[in-house]
Amino acid sequence: MSQPALDRGFTLIEVLVALVMVSVLVAGAAALLTRASGIIRSARISTTATLLAGQKIEQLRAAPVPLSTGTGQDYFASDSSAAPATSAFLVRRWTVTPGWAATGTVWVVVDVSAVGVGSVVQVQAAIGLPASLAGGGDP
Repeated sequence: MSQPALDRGFTLIEVLVALVMVSVLVAGAAALLTRASGIIRSARISTTATLLAGQKIEQLRAAPVPLSTGTGQDYFASDSSAAPATSAFLVRRWTVTPGWAATGTVWVVVDVSAVGVGSVVQVQAAIGLPASLAGGGDP
């Protein structure tokens, strides 16, 4: 007795079509994962750069002596640990310029850039602003 046609399994064409469909799905998932990885890396670099810029502003704000005008820079590895200039991934540059003379303030601009990427973040702050002008004085 012969078997009915339903018991014979899949044809070669059906298997090939299924393989093509699975291949397209896998390729799409791989592209999505690659893009997500790039976005996560960019966000990590941006977050690290922002933290380094804020840290420098706070260091300069906490300086016990009045800040002198000028520029400076230091270097960091991708994990924000200090690194020599030759192997640095992030470069933090800051500039201190005089502010309005009557207030005794200075302006600080901190720029953090990543090697091969360019400027990632720039933070500006006024340091030395008297409490009465900063909103902390009595009305």
